[in-house]
Amino acid sequence: MQTRKEYIIQFVGLGLGLHEYKFEVKDSFFSDYEFSEIKRGDILVNLNLLKQSQMMVLEFEISGTVKTECDLCTGEFDFSIAGNYKLIVKVGGSDTGNEDDDIITIAANEHELDVAQYIYEYITLSFPIKRVHPLDKKGKSTCDKETIAKLEKFLLEEEKKEEQQTDPRWAGLKNIKLN
Repeated sequence: MQTRKEYIIQFVGLGLGLHEYKFEVKDSFFSDYEFSEIKRGDILVNLNLLKQSQMMVLEFEISGTVKTECDLCTGEFDFSIAGNYKLIVKVGGSDTGNEDDDIITIAANEHELDVAQYIYEYITLSFPIKRVHPLDKKGKSTCDKETIAKLEKFLLEEEKKEEQQTDPRWAGLKNIKLN
């Protein structure tokens, strides 16, 4: 993965206090991540960096849409994502490189911070495990009806086959009457 200049923050020259950054994440951003589930998206990241003497507090606000496949009908659609995340960066210290979920430590001689990996991780965290087409105004699914009908037909046929192919060793259990 190549480092991009637009995601590098030069924090050495910054004064103490709050600094705001805006990043637009487009399709080309995800091409740098070979095994990413997300291939296309249009996301806005607002980053508030609060610089203190020995640490920085980064607050990421993520909102936008990503292209994804529906888990039910495999049709592609735009999925809205949003999330707020906080990262604390300690400068200096003996545990340099030791990372916690929300706290990282960098060496005292560092002068810049690449936030691309954190943006990618927070976008991925905003992406739910189950992704299905949204419901329409009437509360009905907007999935591809033809594909759903084929899947239901296939599942019914499979259930019938399983019922017909009962293992004869278990057939005797059907005759047991429970009081």
